[in-house]
Amino acid sequence: MNHIDIELINQNMFDNPELIKQFVSMYLIQTPVDLDKLRQALAEGNLQKIGDAAHHIKPTMDYIGAFHLKDKFEELEANAKNKDALDGLRATFDIIDIEMKELLFELEQYEKTI
Repeated sequence: MNHIDIELINQNMFDNPELIKQFVSMYLIQTPVDLDKLRQALAEGNLQKIGDAAHHIKPTMDYIGAFHLKDKFEELEANAKNKDALDGLRATFDIIDIEMKELLFELEQYEKTI
């Protein structure tokens, strides 16, 4: 696994298989919705919404051990607040988007093993 830390997920859910299943299922449902909101904010060019959406997603990376992605969301949030150029924000999101697809795939694979 490149993006998630299974041991951390287990620890965060008290090594309770039922909690782990619920958490992973909820994460797989909600995270794409949150990413779509961020994607829409970028399409609109709304810096406030971009920053808010990145801020909303950022802490969820802690629960699954994707600290490198948390840093990327933090970068996106800071750059939106600093009113950086949209092209740069979109380039950062493009990297995030690819890695998030990989992360979600890893979670789907992990979910099958629970």
